[in-house]
Amino acid sequence: MNGLLRAGANFIVVFMSIVLFMAPFYAVFRWRQRSDKQLSGNLNLSVERFFGSRQANWLVLFWAAGEATFWFVIPEFLLLLMIFMRVHRKFQLVIWDIYGTVIGTAIAFWLHLSHASLLRLPYIYPGMIAHVEKWYHHLGIWGLAYQPYSGVPYKVFTFLAPEHHFFFVWFILFAVVVRITRYFISYALLNSLYPVLHRRVYRNYLPLFVGAVLFFSIMLLRISHLYS
Repeated sequence: MNGLLRAGANFIVVFMSIVLFMAPFYAVFRWRQRSDKQLSGNLNLSVERFFGSRQANWLVLFWAAGEATFWFVIPEFLLLLMIFMRVHRKFQLVIWDIYGTVIGTAIAFWLHLSHASLLRLPYIYPGMIAHVEKWYHHLGIWGLAYQPYSGVPYKVFTFLAPEHHFFFVWFILFAVVVRITRYFISYALLNSLYPVLHRRVYRNYLPLFVGAVLFFSIMLLRISHLYS
């Protein structure tokens, strides 16, 4: 029973956090599109138009920058939503993601949080810090290659990197390569599911969003169990 309550509470926290993060960008989009009567009452069309807007560029940039500093939701969450939409500018959004990654990584290098401060961030656990320290100690900057597959948030790698005196330019170049590789794998996996799921989820974006949040919430609990 306690496990179910914890899972439910975690789902609500994640759901509300994502909604609040996205809300300002979507609100600006709707304000700029207020004269378009097609969007009135049509959430699915509005969401598709949003991810094709400039406001989506800024959302992706802040999302990626936040992931390197404080945000706890991986960029693949947005990729999951967009793969089933008629959005033809996914590559452009990846470029904005890279911009955000560079900005966020620079901020993390500048802040250089202590271990105690890092542990105050949401969903960061001592085991994550211990593992990253071990990878950096044995592999140097190449330890960053573990990030996409370990469940350890990118910000743990960025905040600990200055302690190991990594050159920022090399670090960010390697981080971008790792991120693009992770995107390619995620995109290939989701794209393989497209023919099977497209008819069921196309323009059913609210259930898709709820399902994605539920899946991500379960993954967060799993990761917390591994590293706490």
